[in-house]
Amino acid sequence: MKRREFLIGSAAALASGRAWGQRSNQAKLDRIGVMSLCFEAVLKTPSSSADPKRTVEVMDLADMIAERYGIHRIEFQQTDFSSTEAGYFQAFLSRMKKAKSQVTSLNVEFGNLNVSTAEPVLRLETIDLTKRWIDHAVELECPRVMLNQGTLANSVRASAIETLKTMNAYAKTKNVSIQMEPRLRTDRNTPWETFVEVIKASGTCVNPDPGNFPDNASRAAALPVMYQLTAGSSHVKHLPDKFSTPEAIKISKDAGYKGIYTIEERAFNSPDPYVGVQTVVDVLVANL
Repeated sequence: MKRREFLIGSAAALASGRAWGQRSNQAKLDRIGVMSLCFEAVLKTPSSSADPKRTVEVMDLADMIAERYGIHRIEFQQTDFSSTEAGYFQAFLSRMKKAKSQVTSLNVEFGNLNVSTAEPVLRLETIDLTKRWIDHAVELECPRVMLNQGTLANSVRASAIETLKTMNAYAKTKNVSIQMEPRLRTDRNTPWETFVEVIKASGTCVNPDPGNFPDNASRAAALPVMYQLTAGSSHVKHLPDKFSTPEAIKISKDAGYKGIYTIEERAFNSPDPYVGVQTVVDVLVANL
């Protein structure tokens, strides 16, 4: 190839964002993930309305994120998928691999069907649904499933732990990790110490999220503990008016965390999701 043709081709590749391997900070980008939820406003999902602002097909999301940001790790919500048939997931996985990308977690929420429900029959339904999504995770070569644990109130905590144990035992047979994130921003939620006790008792994992604490004191106390209990995934919100993201990253590094940092950006930094995600990418790259 002539030098001029090479230069023109290289410039075009860089302009399109496809020169993934040539990014000087690729090693850091490889430790960053993005939640599909970040692009909720522009993503076409089965439940979304026919809004002209929704321009991104779920099948195309990995390509877009890889090209724009050089990131190849994505967390999906179970509500993103238009089918749960094997053929659909095979096609989806093919598109992920084409983008050199990986589904890092499936985040599942079934409304009032969660481990904290007091009704035994509803807990059984929750177990059955969760097992199905563990199987779907296997189909997508995804190593993690994240649950919404509900309240973990004292009156249901023992049964919640037993339910989680059942789910976790099944997940282990599939080489899938069950994880939960702390949801501690409101008074109705349990203290972080209780959340950690449930994690340890059930043998499940924490997906730490520095943005999900009511104050800096609990965040500083909890994160070093939680980063010892992960399945290699941590959510990251950038909320500079509430806490220091660089300090939270330092806590994770001091705790020996070697996993990925998955961005959760929901118009916290910009009404434009593309700009908002880039803001958090820049903060992470600067501090990893």
